[in-house]
Order: sequence, then structure tokens, then C-alpha cells
Amino acid sequence: MNIENLPVFSNLQENLFAAFKQNGRVKEFIKGSYPLNSEDTLKYFYIILEGRLKVSQINPENAKEQTIHILSSGDMFDIIPLLDNKPHEVLTYALDNCKVFEVKIETVRNLIYSNPEFNKIFMPYIAKNLRNLENLAVELSLFDTSTRLIRLFLKNLDLRNSGKLKLIHDLPHEEIASLIGTVRHVVNRHIQQLKKDGILQVERKKLTLKNIEGLLEKLQIK
Repeated sequence: MNIENLPVFSNLQENLFAAFKQNGRVKEFIKGSYPLNSEDTLKYFYIILEGRLKVSQINPENAKEQTIHILSSGDMFDIIPLLDNKPHEVLTYALDNCKVFEVKIETVRNLIYSNPEFNKIFMPYIAKNLRNLENLAVELSLFDTSTRLIRLFLKNLDLRNSGKLKLIHDLPHEEIASLIGTVRHVVNRHIQQLKKDGILQVERKKLTLKNIEGLLEKLQIK
């Protein structure tokens, strides 16, 4: 995957691609690595080309982890230091072998300040991230773990492939737990119940929804 092939950038003018290419390069991260730190994201901005990159925070006192984002093809990182020029202390973890486009952060700042065409892409992406963070805060505050898990499944449902899940289909229970603010054994208990109810299939450590209507009914009952 090249940056030109990403749908989010399909309408960008050629001179913008030239600016990116002149000041950037493609990098690859190995699955299981922790590739980026706060110093990296003060200098560079990253666009995910292939693979999944997890962004999380960890409580050093109890090692509890909260996943903030799972970034995939077309996503951008890190917006916060891009906008405020301050370090953003988060952990990044490559869930897959990843390919990213690394561009000098000043290049992106200059585009934000001077190019309306770039902002037509960038501003809606910021809004989407803000909505996702708001939804995460609301779910952690207002819903129980079972409801949060159901909502996570529905949010990641691949509408083009019945029953298939995007981004989370092959994640270990511990990773799913960190997405909904709980621990592995709680997620395992909920998943086993969904399997028993004929709603979820777990095969070769991959999750598939067998009965979407049944999942929606569980959500409505709560």
C-alpha cells in the first residue's frame, strides 16, 4: 500500500503528494515491537499504510492498560503533538507487521496553516478522533463491561462481510479487555456466555458473529 492509494487521500492534489514524498519516507515496524515514543512524534508525523498499531496508556502502579486507539490503514499519528508541540506520553505497540509513512512534522503543520485542500481531509479526521475519545469516556463511565463488549463488537462489525469483525477479530482476550477498560478473565467470561448463547463463534482464536440480531437483543435488554 502506498500513500497515493489510501482512500482518505484520493482527492489530494499532486503537489501535496510531492510535499509529502520530498520530506518523508516509508518505514516498517515488526509485529510485537514498541516502535514510537514521544520524542519521535515531536519530530515526525505518521500515516499508517498497512497493519495495526495500538496506542495505549498504562498505570505504572498496577500495570492496568487502557487502549485509546487501534490505528489501521489511513489513520494518522500523533495529532496531539502536531497541534500543541508538546510530548504525548503514550505507548505504541505493533499488533501486526506495520508499514507507515513518516513525514517531518513541520511539513504537516505548514500544510495545515496554508492548504485548504489538506484541511478538508485533516479536520474531519480530528473530529472523528474527538468523537471516538468522547465515546470511550462515556462507555467507561456509564456502561457495564458486558455492554461495552457488545458495543465494541457492533462498532467493529464489517458490514460488507456478514459476521466478520474488523480490527479486533484476532485479538487475545487481554487486548480486548484493554479496549473496554477491564481485565482478561472478565472478557473471557462474557465471550464464553456469548458462545453458549450461539451469538459468537471462536475458531482458531478468531472471533465471528453468528447471530447479530441476538447480540442486538442483548443490548436492548440491558
